[in-house]
Amino acid sequence: MPVKDCQLENKPGYKWGDQGKCYTYDPKNEGSKRNAKKKATAQGLAIGDIKLEGLRVSFDYHDTLTTEKGQKLLEKEINDKNLIYIISAAQDINELLPFAEKHGIRKDRVFATGSNKKKVDKIKELGIVRHYDNAQQVKDILDSRDDVKVELVRV
Repeated sequence: MPVKDCQLENKPGYKWGDQGKCYTYDPKNEGSKRNAKKKATAQGLAIGDIKLEGLRVSFDYHDTLTTEKGQKLLEKEINDKNLIYIISAAQDINELLPFAEKHGIRKDRVFATGSNKKKVDKIKELGIVRHYDNAQQVKDILDSRDDVKVELVRV
């Protein structure tokens, strides 16, 4: 079932199939149009009509991947065949690499950014669509974006 054009209150929009909600957009704003289409596609994902592989998914390391919950989420994302990244505010990448190697995460997908702000910048730069973290500050910054979903991992 594809994304289809629709109208709601005389505004153009997109919806998933014949039954989906119509997500309207401002025709003079390309970003608004893209976001409406993303939301309609996300609806298809949510109801299970679309199964994607190869999504860019990232994890914080400390108090996220070092927890049982974080490791179960990592296993799920690996089983879903997504591209896994470790993006940490740690200062030294060498403390992250043994974990990455043990779990089959390529070295070129491991980043020690030195701060939460730089971590968020790296998440944006890499086009990450889902990020797992324990820091509320990171979640708050990323939640303001439509293209990244953040899940807090609480211990």
